[in-house]
Amino acid sequence: MKLVKDVILCTVVRDDFRRWLDGGNGPLTIQTGEKESTLLLKLEKSPLVDYLYRMDLGRDGSISWDSLLKFCGAYDTEHQSLYLMEDSLNCLAHGPAPFVVTTGQSMTEELCGRINRHVEKIIANDRSNLSCQKVTDPCEVRNLQYYQEYKAREEAIEMIFNGRTPDGQFHSTYTMEELPETTFMAWLQDPENFIQTEAEVYSKRNQEKFLLQFLKNDALWEEYQAIAQDPDNPLHRVKAIFDAIKTSGAKTVTVTVQKNGEELSFRTGTTPLMGHHNSYNTSHIAAADRREFERLFGRHASYTAEDITRITYGKKALYEAAPIQAEDMTESIEWGGMSL
Repeated sequence: MKLVKDVILCTVVRDDFRRWLDGGNGPLTIQTGEKESTLLLKLEKSPLVDYLYRMDLGRDGSISWDSLLKFCGAYDTEHQSLYLMEDSLNCLAHGPAPFVVTTGQSMTEELCGRINRHVEKIIANDRSNLSCQKVTDPCEVRNLQYYQEYKAREEAIEMIFNGRTPDGQFHSTYTMEELPETTFMAWLQDPENFIQTEAEVYSKRNQEKFLLQFLKNDALWEEYQAIAQDPDNPLHRVKAIFDAIKTSGAKTVTVTVQKNGEELSFRTGTTPLMGHHNSYNTSHIAAADRREFERLFGRHASYTAEDITRITYGKKALYEAAPIQAEDMTESIEWGGMSL
């Protein structure tokens, strides 16, 4: 099967070029530069589709025995739609008087988008429209188990930190890396039937894959809800710190922690504080402060979001622990003092 890397829908903006596309019989010579020109040829592929080829001419407008014809694109004569290869746009869409303007619409992306929308219409975000209700392929079963145990929580955390929520929608993922010639011609000759047929075939072949997506959506939503609806989850403090640092744009801040009955303020780079985990390493703490941190808390100690009571940037407070957290810290310090 012959493949075309891609073609892009273009709009013809010159009447002379449009007349040639619609009724010209011979080759067309166009100026592509001050001294450069290109010869365009039009050959009938089918009663309603012409293929365009081009040949770059010498500076004197001549051809030589090693001149080659290059596929340029296709013209749908019924709908007067022109599709060009990307490299052909260089000579037709540029210059002081361009022959076309590009819509930037890749036909590979356009066809995939239309097919996916039709598949989603068939499924209607309802797993009861699937022919299977259980994942049986061993590889997909392992895929699902791994996602439920590890990836769902990771994605839920990523969404929370990016301010997004799971949409819970089924999304079709039909793709084409390149555009087969037969596919393009089938689309040109009967667009609606082509989209419907491709969508139905893709849907029938991927029922378990679709079910897997529904089950992953379930796992993701469950993990997201577990975090979002638990006010005591430490990730909320981690996110508050993350948001404060991100908004400030600070590269170095002063962090105050209360840990093991001790309080310490230290200078640190913000990279660790931009993480999505509750524990922060000490590698970005200024050297002198890091030595004091290790003296108080141990050489291999780290600190957590719960340990942080305040973050400042210059004289500006970027983050302060919620009052309940500060009270808990105070009680911990007093209790620690009494036990000593």
